[in-house]
Amino acid sequence: MSRNEFIQLFEKYKSGNCSPEEKESLDNFKDDYKLDDYEWTPEMGNKTQIQETLYIRLKQETTPEKEHVRKFNPIMRWISAAAILILTSTSIALFYHHNIQVSNQERLLVRFETRKGQKKQITLSDGTVVWLNSLSSLTITNDFNNKTREVNLIGEAYFDVTHKEDKPFKVHTADFNINVLGTAFNVKVYPNEKTSETTLIRGLISMQTETDKKNTITVKPSQKVVFVKNEDLKSRNNETGIQNIIIKNYQEVRDTTIVETAWTKNNLEIFDQKFIDLKSVLERWFDVQIIFKSEEVKNYKFTGTFANESIIEVLNSLKRTGNFNYEMKEKTITISK
Repeated sequence: MSRNEFIQLFEKYKSGNCSPEEKESLDNFKDDYKLDDYEWTPEMGNKTQIQETLYIRLKQETTPEKEHVRKFNPIMRWISAAAILILTSTSIALFYHHNIQVSNQERLLVRFETRKGQKKQITLSDGTVVWLNSLSSLTITNDFNNKTREVNLIGEAYFDVTHKEDKPFKVHTADFNINVLGTAFNVKVYPNEKTSETTLIRGLISMQTETDKKNTITVKPSQKVVFVKNEDLKSRNNETGIQNIIIKNYQEVRDTTIVETAWTKNNLEIFDQKFIDLKSVLERWFDVQIIFKSEEVKNYKFTGTFANESIIEVLNSLKRTGNFNYEMKEKTITISK
């Protein structure tokens, strides 16, 4: 979300016209545009009031600076901003009332995003609950649930969809589209990975790939559909008849633990995974960069369960079953034989 988009959404929030999704989106990005160059102290005023001056500060930063503008020290800036906010609140509300009425007629996009190492739970206006994994993006329109329920996903998300027979829920990704009524499923579509996948926990879903929209795949509970983007990984024996699609069962490591959805409970489940395939998972999970100095180590396979461990604890645990060394400098981890 750009600064201008943030300002527009903040103005809408101030006038009381934000939808639940837009309020959630605003909350998602408040840390990105916080006034982090000033350290708040009680002497500077009420913390809530200071947060309200965010709009004014952002407005100033995105407006070309005029010549001969007098600069104030940080505390005076806060005092001035607070005074301006009080004096102009009425005129701002009146000015934007008309603009907001016009913009509400348009289908504006609302985006939820997560950074590396961050996970987020979102409740949409239809009651559907979405868990968004690290480095992911979910986009909807501000009229979601009026006539249709459609979302666009990049990355990974777990959906627990509210049943509405007259409004099917649709998930659009770069590799495939999913149609559901009311169900729970996981979708993983990171752009830089060799495969994308959908795992159905309960209910029923149908899907079509972007490359073959004529064929519809019906997925049943406990099944996982893997879309293979790398030609070298494609299986000659799959159940669909579609060249780049493989259907298999999800992996259950214990009675109630499913590998594909364990992340929603903040558990890192590793099952018979090559180190090279685990690389991207660890990078997103712990906000690190991993560099391999050994081709042999890339092919080591690991199985393990981790809950609330640090990256150092995870690597030390993996070392007990694999012969490798690592060195960590800031957020870069180098792994060698």
